[in-house]
Amino acid sequence: MITDRQLNQGNFLFRYRGVLPIPIILLCILFYYLNSNSISNHQYIICLTISVSGLFIRMFTIGFAYHKTSGKNTKKQIAEKLNTSGIYSLLRNPLYLANYLNWLGVVLLLSNKLITLIVSSLFAMLYYKIILVEENFLLQKFKEEYKSYYSNTPRIIPSFKNWRKPINKFNVKKSLINIKNGLLGISVLFFIINSIENYKVNSEIINTNWIFYFLIFTLIFYIYMKLSINSKIKSSN
Repeated sequence: MITDRQLNQGNFLFRYRGVLPIPIILLCILFYYLNSNSISNHQYIICLTISVSGLFIRMFTIGFAYHKTSGKNTKKQIAEKLNTSGIYSLLRNPLYLANYLNWLGVVLLLSNKLITLIVSSLFAMLYYKIILVEENFLLQKFKEEYKSYYSNTPRIIPSFKNWRKPINKFNVKKSLINIKNGLLGISVLFFIINSIENYKVNSEIINTNWIFYFLIFTLIFYIYMKLSINSKIKSSN
């Protein structure tokens, strides 16, 4: 049973969950600036793969989810239906696993085990409080249906024994719109870290390598998706 204190904390963290990781990551970047180790191209690729894997999980989750579920709402909990198929049959909170992987790739660039452990612990603590509030909301709304789902599906570590193929058709546009912010954010952070490293080595900020072009690509993608959203809104009015 969730307490009033846990409910208040969880609601606050839920409201600001999109920005909470930012100061943590900025502190990590400051740490890197003060104590920088050289980062190999191989390490950049591995860490970017980890971050992007979180976006693929997000795409798969959002693309098959019911309408008005698994969104970026911050004012209150929203769920018209209970997602239990597809990736939701493997774990109850795929989007939080996706978010952690997004940021983990960035943190691993620092090559510091202590920082990685601290950031992972902070994420676990913050998301645990948010998840408690969401579970309480879903339990109150879906009652026995959610109890059965809760008892058979792990919270965050996937289990493949209960896999059920997605009920809904995959919505490509919806999933692409949902990842536009995350993709741009990841590319910006990788570019910042690479620029810091380049400045310390060559006294130059911008290095026109693949990380720079990846940033340009994600910026174009972000603008295109934004224009697509605005066009859809205008046509519906």
